[in-house]
Amino acid sequence: MKKLIYLDGCATTRVDDEVFEAMLPFLREEYGNPSSPHVLGKRARRAVDEAAASVAALMGADPADVVFTSGATEGNNLALLGMFSHDDRAPVSGLFCPTDHKSSLAIGRALAARGVDVRTMRVGPDGRIDLQHLAGLLDLHSRVATTAWVNSEIGTVQPVAAMAALCHEVGAMLHVDAAQAAGRVPLRVREAEVDTMSLSGHKIRGPKGVGALYVRPEIRHRLRPVMFGGGQYELRSGTIPTHLVVGLGKACELALARLDAERRRAVELRATALDMLRAGLPGVRVNGDPRHGVPHVLNVVLPGVRGESLVSSLSTVALATGSACNSGSQEPSHVLTAIGLSAQDANSSVRICLDARMPFEDLVLGLDLIVERARDLAGVVVAMGGHAPFSPS
Repeated sequence: MKKLIYLDGCATTRVDDEVFEAMLPFLREEYGNPSSPHVLGKRARRAVDEAAASVAALMGADPADVVFTSGATEGNNLALLGMFSHDDRAPVSGLFCPTDHKSSLAIGRALAARGVDVRTMRVGPDGRIDLQHLAGLLDLHSRVATTAWVNSEIGTVQPVAAMAALCHEVGAMLHVDAAQAAGRVPLRVREAEVDTMSLSGHKIRGPKGVGALYVRPEIRHRLRPVMFGGGQYELRSGTIPTHLVVGLGKACELALARLDAERRRAVELRATALDMLRAGLPGVRVNGDPRHGVPHVLNVVLPGVRGESLVSSLSTVALATGSACNSGSQEPSHVLTAIGLSAQDANSSVRICLDARMPFEDLVLGLDLIVERARDLAGVVVAMGGHAPFSPS
């Protein structure tokens, strides 16, 4: 079997071996319900509390601020829908970023259908929110603004602390989707004065189906539950899945310990990937601005190549044209068109998500195959035996 080169870490990641081992006992011997008063339940509760401490440490929060969820999508729904009552209508408003994940944008459409005044922030060519425009959208009727801390397609890092300050001036709240930021940038959610923030375990080498929602204790009373039945501060009902929560806790612990080292490694890998693409494919352009982005996300326009065709034709390299939630759509990426790309350039773009732990040789092999296939698709003639294997200077 040929080796698969995985360059789609923004979609999901492999479960870390330490995470897997930490979870196993809670699938077999330690199977108690953490809400039960007996010895098995108490041991499960202790494990959940320890996981909450690890999640909080990654967030820059307190363990009491953590609500466990099934992932960032559920967290976005709990936070954003929980900030509105069923009978809320305009002039009550919510502010949404046009480059955000589908789960947030879909909530905006649902709120608009209920009569809430949904407003759209403006972003620049680098994907950053225009703070002056945001300030003009906010007023005393604004309930919440929301953004992704790190964009899932072009890696843009948003100025969340400045956004929170603007929101708080008018009494509004700020919700942040940190699914792509966790383990990539220092979160320090309390310091940034973010009100609510979601993340997912499977983006940081944890299990799928678990995540966490941070809720600033000072605004907890302003959220209403979406599901009822008791549970975590009455915000999220249902039995806590101990094994998944333990896995999330271990993944957060490892992500925090490795954050700086993995960022430095991602910078090196990105430089190599970009050098190879530019050397092999003339006219390659980077989407977004690396000065305001994370190094593990590289989104590029490959002139003359349809991104979907490239992705589907590579049997041993996994990459994407954009967010996994949009993989079935034939429309150009809403993120790329929002930052000003034409439909043609958006459809000629691919996203490479770099794993800081991947061997350098794997990256070179993967990029070599991408360049070769892109040349074929673009009809580029390669003289006498093709291009030479890449070697870093």
